[in-house]
Amino acid sequence: MKYRFRWQWLAAAMLMVLLNTAVPVGGHASASVTPPKIDSLAPVALTPQLQEKYSEQTVTVKLKATITESGTVDSNIQVITSSGDAVFDQAVIDSIRNSVFTPAHAGDGQAVASSVVLPLSVKVEKYVPEEPAATEAGQEPAR
Repeated sequence: MKYRFRWQWLAAAMLMVLLNTAVPVGGHASASVTPPKIDSLAPVALTPQLQEKYSEQTVTVKLKATITESGTVDSNIQVITSSGDAVFDQAVIDSIRNSVFTPAHAGDGQAVASSVVLPLSVKVEKYVPEEPAATEAGQEPAR
């Protein structure tokens, strides 16, 4: 269990760094608009199968998302560059969808919706299978 938490923390930290370098696109890409920023990044929840498959790899997914005026992510997230694994892509999409952003702001300070391209690199730590817990101290786990 401690490995999963550590992995999610690392993935969240990696996504945080990359999201802070998000590239605004569309009509609000002028100098008078402050781009959106990440407030709370949801961890990328990978299944044990995905963790094992991509153990010790960095997987890249590029997404296009619209951050609304309220700082939430619009439901229409587009995959621009896939990892090559639809399940992995969906885990990254779910992470972004559950994250909270500070919206973009126009020059007058009013929050505006803004589309951003998110080049995300998820570093998957070494996969270590979880061992079943022993029923009592000193006993071997049941097999």
